Amino acid sequence: MQARGRPLSLWLLILLLGQLSVRAFVGGGALLVAPSSTLVGLPTEPLESTPFSDFFVPGLVLLPVFGLLPAGVCYGLYANRVWAWPAAVTVSVALLLWIIVEIAVGLSRPTIYLNLGTAIGIGGVAMYPAVRRDLRSTTA
Repeated sequence: MQARGRPLSLWLLILLLGQLSVRAFVGGGALLVAPSSTLVGLPTEPLESTPFSDFFVPGLVLLPVFGLLPAGVCYGLYANRVWAWPAAVTVSVALLLWIIVEIAVGLSRPTIYLNLGTAIGIGGVAMYPAVRRDLRSTTA
């Protein structure tokens, strides 16, 4: 099935990346504004085993890696750029690694499952043949 001449699976991939980007801008911004995590309600105890005393640096990483990068990939997918497919897969792998680090550090929160579902969803939809075929059909 198609919508606006593009596979529905491509639009789903854009949606998954877009919601990740919005959540990262909100969460990363909240961690930068209040590094003690009072806005997001994360305990700082798990950070005791890390070089960080608060969530400023994780927020600083979260914003560009999961806010800006997925937004750029959304543009690339929409504009039919050939680099967008490997970039989407990269976001999926990076998010899986982020989740592994969170678990290793001891952060336990419900959004870990949302992030896991998002990472698997992005990776799975990116592998869908219609998405790859659509993005290969361009020379951009």
